[in-house]
Order: sequence, then structure tokens, then C-alpha cells
Amino acid sequence: MRKQLYPTTLLWVIGIWALGTIPAASARTVIPGTAVSIIPRPRHMVVFAARWKMPARVGLIARTRTQQQVAAFLVRFLKGRGIDAHIQHAGAASIEFRAAKVADHLGNEGYRLRVTDGHAQLMAQSGAGYFYAIQTFEQLFNAGNRSDNSIHEVTIYDRPRYRWRGMLLDCSRHFFPPAVVKQFIRLAAHYKINIFHWHLTDDQGWRVQIPQYPLLTRIGAWRAGSEIHGKPNDIRHQRYGGYYTDAQIRQIVAYARRRYVTVVPEIDIPGHCTAALAAYPWLAAAKGPFHVRIRWGVSNVPLSPGPRTFHFLDTVFGDLTSLFPGRYIHLGGDEVSQRAMQVWDSDPTAASMMRQRHWTAARLHDYFPTKMAQFLASKDRRAVVWNDVPAENLPPSTIIECWNSSSIAAKDAKLGHDVIVANMGRLYFNFCQGDARYEPHAIKPVITLREVYHFNPSALLPPKLRPRLLGVEACLWSERIATARHLFYQALPRELALAEIAWTPLKRQNYRNFIRRTGGQYRWLEAEHYNFRIPPPSMRFTGPGAKAGLMRVPNKNLVTVRTAAHHGVVRIMEPVPATALYYTLDGSRPTVESHRYRGPVAVNFIPGKPAEIRSIAVTRSGRISAPSQLMVIGGKSR
Repeated sequence: MRKQLYPTTLLWVIGIWALGTIPAASARTVIPGTAVSIIPRPRHMVVFAARWKMPARVGLIARTRTQQQVAAFLVRFLKGRGIDAHIQHAGAASIEFRAAKVADHLGNEGYRLRVTDGHAQLMAQSGAGYFYAIQTFEQLFNAGNRSDNSIHEVTIYDRPRYRWRGMLLDCSRHFFPPAVVKQFIRLAAHYKINIFHWHLTDDQGWRVQIPQYPLLTRIGAWRAGSEIHGKPNDIRHQRYGGYYTDAQIRQIVAYARRRYVTVVPEIDIPGHCTAALAAYPWLAAAKGPFHVRIRWGVSNVPLSPGPRTFHFLDTVFGDLTSLFPGRYIHLGGDEVSQRAMQVWDSDPTAASMMRQRHWTAARLHDYFPTKMAQFLASKDRRAVVWNDVPAENLPPSTIIECWNSSSIAAKDAKLGHDVIVANMGRLYFNFCQGDARYEPHAIKPVITLREVYHFNPSALLPPKLRPRLLGVEACLWSERIATARHLFYQALPRELALAEIAWTPLKRQNYRNFIRRTGGQYRWLEAEHYNFRIPPPSMRFTGPGAKAGLMRVPNKNLVTVRTAAHHGVVRIMEPVPATALYYTLDGSRPTVESHRYRGPVAVNFIPGKPAEIRSIAVTRSGRISAPSQLMVIGGKSR
């Protein structure tokens, strides 16, 4: 027993020492970490009952240029709460930015945060660390009441689990204006997500200006209509499209950089190129004409592998290296169908190359990302490709993003490639969050908040290969997402779960603890005007002999419980703070005219006949959740 306890005790002592000496900390009352709503959950955190009521005027000591640049975010936040905050270089001040010691092992993104005795210290070794300390500091405040500037005293030591914490936004299928893109980035940065993967081209639209090829945006950025609700024969026949100018892209990149988010642009090759083919048909491995696709689907005409095509690609990706100073550029490489590959047999250029090099069409497919990855490596950039591209022929610097076969991650890591996990079954946020009957139109498979939270990317690789796992990314493909309101609904609250599995160590992850901490986040999201899915209320039945093992059916929001009795009590828990709860006892769908929940409800039922209780949550703004269903099966009919 002593051998088991000693390391744990030693780690606790070391952890407290690493957090720094806390005057009289042992004399203060320590309270549960859920008393403050911080997402993602910090690596080490102590919360005290003592509170600091911030004065109406505070000074921020920021000595270096980096500290001053980041401190400006905190000044803006505090002024939004009615506090007159100002930056100073020295002297006495309530808030201080300090350089952390190398021995603290914070790395480039870690931080230490200490709030005690009317003073706050934010310590880091880089701008990113200071920025993340601010995001945590902001979450100590009551987002639902901007006049309440009393916060708990805390001591936090924190650094991320993964280097790559990403969100993909598809702006090809539907175009989102720069203001919405900035909203998307701001949300990600607040939750310590550091990669914005920007899908800029596809069959349905080309969204980035390339001056040498003006038709890409003049023609390729526009289509003759759009699907309505994803029904092939239901088309809105209105010209649709848009693109980002060089100036807009530079503004967005600068906006992201100030928030320590790296923008990773994606130009998909050699498939998903119909928008480019509509502008320049000579790029195709088949005869045109081509039109920017209206309907969602996989194109069947790939690029031709001639010199003119690669001159085009060199120009396009060369321009991207100028527009996007980040280290990574995504080459796509996914979903080139067998039918599309057969087109190369009829293309003289492709057929000649395959014959001379003894290549199959599949090997020719791999040639495109391989050649462009080499081009990017010559520009000191790292290429990223989807796992459709075999890793064997790619330059070692190429990163593999695993979307449809996460088992490939271990294979590619074994070949020496870094990998990212973007598992379609857990991290595609364009999929429904619950029963499709109550959801905005989305792809039908269901990925619940719980399923996102319980996904462990590291489990896909054996321990010796895990250093090759850069991290995790969620994808928001926009085939059926046309508005900003729908976009953020699909992302939230699942993006909160993504943030936590990407940042927080696995041993610190706990779903029930996470759910308790989401309350403060919903207040923040509402205050910042982000739309989000209101989770259905949770219900719990207690009664004689009731079985505790409740099974949730994700696509029906249904919980079934069996009991030997004919009666019991149902308790309904609000999913979002200050929501009103309504319920029915006859299985009908509740409305605001149904019973208002004000406390535990006694339920009696006929032996052998299931009793169905349904409940909804209604926010102050009048938004209504999907209904929860509780099926209670009691007694036995004779």
C-alpha cells in the first residue's frame, strides 16, 4: 500500500510547489473546481472560497511588448464589465504579467494563473501562454451578470494535451462573410483551439483570389443555384456565391494570429475541382464545358497531370504561401472515385504518363499531392493531406489527417508521418446532435455531446507512436449549413467538448464534471450572441427497485428505466441555467402551455403499461430545446 500511495503524494507535493508559494493557502477553504466554470478544464487547479471583488479601476503591469499586446485583450474585457483598466510598465498594480521560469515546463502554450489577496498574476513563457491565461481569467467572472466583478481566488497550472487543436470550416459549399469567419475564430480561440482549417475550394465554389487566374473567382466563385434542404430536385435557382479578396484574407489571418490561431488553407486536389474546371476547362482530364456544381456530391472529373496544370498549381500554392504565413497548407486529396480515376485512361497526357511510368490510376492520383508537398517543402511549408492519400510516397514532413479510417493513423505514424485525427464518426459537427425530427436540417447520423467528449484520439495509436499524434480536429462541412445561426448551432456545445479532449489530460476528463461546468459557458455564449443547441433536460426516476443502469438512445433522447413498483418520483434538471422546464405525463410533446416544473413530480402508472414523461427547456429568449423522453416500465401485468 505504501508503494502505491507514495508516488501520488509526491506528485501532489511537487504539483503544489510548481504552482508557487501561496501565502496562507493552507488556512483557506478549498472548494470544488466546479464552483468556477472553466472549459477546457485546467491541468491543475485549486479554487478557494475566498473571493476578490475587483475595484472600479485597476492597473495591469505588462513590461514586454508581447505582454502589452496580449494585455490589450484583458483591458478590453474589463472595460466591457465597467472596470477602468489601463496598462502600465511598472509600479503597483492589481494585475501583473510575469515571465515564467523555464523550470515550470509550461512550453509555448502553458501558463500559471494566481488570484489571491486582491491581486492576479498571469505567468507564461510566450504570448500564446499569456493569451490562454486571459481566457481562463475571463471565465472566472459571471458571464450572466456583467456588474458582478467578484471572482474566486484560484491557483492554476496549465498546459495543453495536444499541439494541434483544430476546427474546420467549409466556405465552399456555402460562403460565410469575413465577419462570420472572425466570429468562428474568436470562439475557437476563447476555448484554446489553435488551428483554423479553412476549406476554400471545392466543386461548389472557389473562394480565394489568385491574380494570375482571375476567372477562378469571376466564374468559379458562383453557381446557378443551391440545394434546399439537401433534396436533389429541390433547387433554389438563384445565383449564389462569393469569395474573399486578398485584403480580406490578410485581415482574417492577422485577426487569427493576434489570438494565436494558425490559419491552414485548403485547396483540394486532384478531385473536388469542378469550380476550377468551370473557370479553366483545360485543367480537366476530360472535355468540358464544366459548370460549378449546384448539388452536393463527388465530382467525376479529376485534374489532368500535364505541365500546364502543374504550372497552375505552383502559382496557386505559391500565392497561398504569401497570403498565409502559417507553417501548414492543406492539399486535400480525398474522394477521387474509381469512376473519376477511369477518366485518366481517356486523357492522352494521363494515359501516356501511366504507360511510361508503369503506374496505375491510383498511383497517378498520389502523384498530385506528392509533387505539391515537395513544392511546399521547398517553400518551408508542411503539407497536410487527407488519409485517402497513401503515405508511402509522400515527403516525411507531410502530415496525414485521418477522417474516414482512423486505424490508418497508426500505420502512417509508423512510416514516420505526423498525424491528426478528424474522426468522421465522432468529430463531424455537420451531423445531427440528436433526433433529426427536432434538429435543423443536417446530415442524418447522430453525434452527441457525450460521444464527442468520450472520444480519445490517443487510443488509436500504440504508446510508442503517440508522439507522432499532433492532435485532433472537428469538421464543419457546410453542404446543408447556409447561415451563421445554423453554423454555430451545429458547432455548439460540441465544440466545448472538443476543446476539453484536445487540451485537458485524459485523467482529468470527466463528463459529469464537464456538464456541471457548461452552465457558465452557456451564459457566455448567450451574452456574446452565439447560437447553440439547448441540450434536452435530463430526467431521473427514483422508486422502489428501480434499476440504476439507464441507457440513452442518442437519436431519440430517450431513457428507459424499469422498476418493480407502480409509482415513483421524477426529477428534471435544467440543462442551461435559468431555463424554464415544462413536462407532460401522457407522452405528448410539451409546450409552454404544459405543466411547469417546480419540483419533483410523483408518477403513478398501471402495472405492465409504460409511463412516458417528456420535458423541454425554454430559455429567457424563448428558444426551446428538443424534448427529453423518460419511459418508466413498472410492475408486471397479471
